Amino acid sequence: PLENWIAKSLRGDHRTGMGSWSEADLVSFLRTGRSERSAVFGGMSDVVVHSMQYMTDADLTAIARYLKSLPPADPADQPHVYDESVAQALFHGDDSKTGAALYVDNCGACHRTDGKGYARVFPALAGNPVVTGSDPTSLVHIVLKGGTLPATHQAPSSFTMPPFGWRMNDQEIADVVNFIRTSWGNQAPSVSVDEVRRLRKDTGAAAVGDIPPPGSAAADRG
Repeated sequence: PLENWIAKSLRGDHRTGMGSWSEADLVSFLRTGRSERSAVFGGMSDVVVHSMQYMTDADLTAIARYLKSLPPADPADQPHVYDESVAQALFHGDDSKTGAALYVDNCGACHRTDGKGYARVFPALAGNPVVTGSDPTSLVHIVLKGGTLPATHQAPSSFTMPPFGWRMNDQEIADVVNFIRTSWGNQAPSVSVDEVRRLRKDTGAAAVGDIPPPGSAAADRG
């Protein structure tokens, strides 16, 4: 992984690539770092801020059309099918699934209990290739250390996801990540505590009990 981020596939696979993205989704993502389906993170943020947002409509459209021409790596890959059972359980107060209570307490306000988020602000987790891919590195990384959706000329608002490494231990991080990867129709392999522990070390994420970052709710409470 580059700086402990995994670049998702640009091929036409639905579960792990761009198969479910439209040409318009791709143009929006390249120009603004956000689309109806996802949001930029890691090194791609710099690419959007310092390069892609300044490209012409024609060039961005050409890139999007090329990407949409790429066939899936796995011809048997199927589109994500949304499953509302977890959303209904949470709506009725049932958080008995492992990781559910952690999700509701820490993630639900922005990504919602239905996993659909708020388009172009807080990305959906249901059917998101970053979530459903076989390698969980990027998802664990962003839960541990947070991230910022950068401002661009056409999307000037910047939104920040706080880090959770300082308040969740490795087991809790694994539980909430596995909850996300197996809810709302997502079907992805489980993440182990050892994987979380390794990524916490490799990314330099805070340990539980470290001083919370400035501006966080916990820091404001003093």
